[in-house]
Amino acid sequence: MNEFITTKFKALSSEEEAAVNALAEKLAANKPRRIMDESHLTPDQILKIKRACIQGHSAKAIQAAFNVSLAYVLKVKRNHNPQKYQKTPLTLAEKGVMAKQMEADGLSLSKMAELLGINSKMVSLLLTQPSPRYLVEQMLPYDQVLQNLRSARYVENPVYKEGTNKRRVRLIVSEARQQTRQAIIKSR
Repeated sequence: MNEFITTKFKALSSEEEAAVNALAEKLAANKPRRIMDESHLTPDQILKIKRACIQGHSAKAIQAAFNVSLAYVLKVKRNHNPQKYQKTPLTLAEKGVMAKQMEADGLSLSKMAELLGINSKMVSLLLTQPSPRYLVEQMLPYDQVLQNLRSARYVENPVYKEGTNKRRVRLIVSEARQQTRQAIIKSR
């Protein structure tokens, strides 16, 4: 009644045992290599790589431009990602206006989602929402906004045209946020 269930193991052949021992020896002897790319780069090149990461260039493009390993570029991209260095976060109302501008230019949903930093389902939801007219009139074109937010230089007003009433924008964004929240709840 108290019998234990045991699994019968096949005995390893001498070749299999030798292969397992060789693999264990290899794993024990080889330590992970350190990424040595920084040692052959000038400080100016390192700074340019960090700027390229902040500006949102792809890892493969940076790798090709500076002749460094992909592992090094990905390591730098983790520390210098564009979201962390973005000057002002975009609200969903602003992203909705930008999505409509992108749609007018004929961009795909996936490309819009990548540029705006949201998923494609949210992009399609924002495209169905009406955009406040004042926001549409006062916002800069989407490519200029993205360039301003990711640029190395300081931009005083990266999203709106000069002379925009900030108080009115805040009220409109607040109202649009409530409408978007309702639309998200209804879509679930």
